[in-house]
Formats: sequence, structure tokens, C-alpha cells
Amino acid sequence: MKKKRVLYLLLLFISAFITGMFMGRALAMGVSFNLTDLVPWFSGSSLLLALISILLAFNFLKKSRGFHSLYQEEMDDNLNETYYVQMYRNLEFGTIASNIVSVTTLLAFFISATEVLILGNSYLTLVLSFLGLMLLFVVQKYLLKTISIVRQFDLAFFSMPKDVLDYVNSYDEGERQANLEQSFRVLFQLNQYVLHGLYILITIVSVLTREIQLLALLAVAVVHIYINLMQIPMIKRYFK
Repeated sequence: MKKKRVLYLLLLFISAFITGMFMGRALAMGVSFNLTDLVPWFSGSSLLLALISILLAFNFLKKSRGFHSLYQEEMDDNLNETYYVQMYRNLEFGTIASNIVSVTTLLAFFISATEVLILGNSYLTLVLSFLGLMLLFVVQKYLLKTISIVRQFDLAFFSMPKDVLDYVNSYDEGERQANLEQSFRVLFQLNQYVLHGLYILITIVSVLTREIQLLALLAVAVVHIYINLMQIPMIKRYFK
């Protein structure tokens, strides 16, 4: 544990040192950077990633359904265990891929919409992004149907937090515990590492563009504060 802490502090120091050198050199050389030139690249890359994620989502979910059928028909205990693991494994991979489809498709759509409104170009990217949104609904419907088949749980298309909590509570005890531990790791890393890294990244962009990325900094700060304030209901609930 001490080695991990020392390694973390060392990496933090190295990152800060490199960032400082990079920013100082950029200021000394008077480097200017135009993010507008990268906008089409971002929207196109998001669309490509969305397409790859769509293919992966359908592949994993189809495999999950296939293993579910085999699990229902197989009598051999050893094979049944294998099918059981693969059935849920592919379902979870399919869920992750579906979530990535949602993020990348929306990102491509809003970037391309901004291009059209402000720059007056990338109409083709906007149309493709809109088609991507249609495919997103298809992927989500296929995911929910697969969940209904595999987990015997009907999850609403527009689920509320309570719906998702009920869904997680339908897991077996070991899976719930693993899900809880992973959720804690994600929240901790987001709170302690990822968001701090974003502050540094936005600062670098501000230096390169010679413009203070105030909205981006505020957005990260709002998320940072939000995930901490959302601990209050838990404290009130369990420490009455």
C-alpha cells in the first residue's frame, strides 16, 4: 500500500513537472492553437467509435442470448456452469458497449450540430449522427429485450434510479457485492484522479488557445461537487 502511495505521488509530481515545462515552453514560444480545426476530426472519430460499439453491442448481446438458450437446454452440470458464466459475461459486455454507443453518438451529434450552426459546414456528419441516434434506440431496445430474456427482469426504456436499483437488487449476492465494490472504485478514481486530470488538461488547452476555458472548468467543477454532495442522502439515511 505504501509503495502504491509513493508511486501515485511520484506520477503526480512527474505529470505536474511535464505539464509545467510544456506550458512554459508554449508561453515562451507564443504558440497559438485553433481548436476549430480539430472539430471535424472529433465528430468523425466519435461516429466511427459509435459504429464499432454498435457492432460490438449486437455481437455480445446475441452471444448472451445464444448461451441462454444453451443453458436452458443443457443437462450436464459442468457445461451448464460454463453457459451460465458466458451468458452473463456477454450480457455485461454488451451493456458496456451499449453505454459507449450512447455517449459517442450523442457526442458526435452535438459536435456536428454545433459545426452546422456556427461554422456552417459538416451537414453530412450531422445527418450521419442523426442516423446514429436512430440506431442507438435500436441498440437500447435490443439490450432491454436481452436483459428481459437472460435476467427475467423488465427494465423500462427510460429507467429511473429506483428502477435500476431494483434491477441491481435482482442480482445474486456475489454479483451485487462485486458490483458495489466496482462502483466504489469508479467513484473513487473519478473523484481523486480523473477529474483532477481534467483540470490539468483544460489548463493546457487554455494556454495553447490563449483563451480561458471557463465553461469547461465550471462543468468539471460542477460534476466534482455533485458526486460529493450526493453522498449526503446516504449519510442521512444510514446515520439517523
